[in-house]
Amino acid sequence: MDLNTILTLQEAGVDTEGAVRRFSGNSGLYERFLNKFLSDPTFGMVSDAFAAGDEQKALTATHTFKGLTANLGLTKLYDISSEMVNLIRGGDYGAAAGTFPDLKTAYDEICGILEKGFL
Repeated sequence: MDLNTILTLQEAGVDTEGAVRRFSGNSGLYERFLNKFLSDPTFGMVSDAFAAGDEQKALTATHTFKGLTANLGLTKLYDISSEMVNLIRGGDYGAAAGTFPDLKTAYDEICGILEKGFL
């Protein structure tokens, strides 16, 4: 991954430095995990659960996605998914579902950056 991609990720709210620290300073390993994020099925599970209106599956999938994004330093995605998990747990599934478009927009932005960076 080149410097421009790293800077673009940082501008999009990605904590690349903190994530590399979580990967024991191994930036190559972090890059491989970011590349795998593009094909990770978790976001699809979140999307499917909300499309089906399945509150329990939405909670489980969104919680899993939250953890994935936290580990990768995808702060914007983490913040939105964390809010969604809190809303569902607080009994406001409707508000969580209403936040899903924000999550999708942020997800598409990050994936677009990663796709360009790994070409």
